[in-house]
Amino acid sequence: MTEQSIFKAYDDEQLEKLLENLHHQYGSSEYDSSKHQLSFPEKSQISVRLPFSFNYRDKQIDQSNFLIILIHSGEAALAYSEEDQIVEHKNMKAYMVRQKQGKSQIKYLKTRGKSKAGSRVRLAGTDHFFEEINDKIAEWDEYFEIDKIAISCNKTLQPYFFNRPDAALQKDDHRLFKIPKHIQEANFENLTSIHNYLIKMELKFDDSDKEFIKNIIYEIDNE
Repeated sequence: MTEQSIFKAYDDEQLEKLLENLHHQYGSSEYDSSKHQLSFPEKSQISVRLPFSFNYRDKQIDQSNFLIILIHSGEAALAYSEEDQIVEHKNMKAYMVRQKQGKSQIKYLKTRGKSKAGSRVRLAGTDHFFEEINDKIAEWDEYFEIDKIAISCNKTLQPYFFNRPDAALQKDDHRLFKIPKHIQEANFENLTSIHNYLIKMELKFDDSDKEFIKNIIYEIDNE
């Protein structure tokens, strides 16, 4: 069977209608908070990744506010989203890439060890870079009510983000969600692309359910 996916930006009534139809057809569902996803034990091929703009509590949905954090070597893009809209965003850059090798200073030191003057400047830039990210997240977290946090940060950089003495977020924060997409650069273009991805629901199914799924989607879209 071929797996298929449908992405839709639904409002609360449309999403409730979809879930009502799926529960009627496939029985009870199980919610995985780490993936913000519903699965159906009686039909393992069916799953729904819920929009990040909604919470799912006690089998009910309500509006959700969330952060997006993209961190790569030398650049970061942050956004706060409310009611499906990016209302705050921030891009940051740091001097932490060696000119000839194109490799971040952090990765270079892991393989080569010693630090020269240029290296120390880059490392100081790295510390300031993560301090700036941390300060902005802490500011937003204090000012806004944030329900979920979507993050893309490679493993090499994670200790510099999570292990700071003044870290705004801990690695075990229940709001964290790893973005299941490869992101080449942490820039505003990719930030908006990921935001558009997160505010849509993703319904996965196989060929055996194709007609049923397409019928209910058609009904919801044309109500």
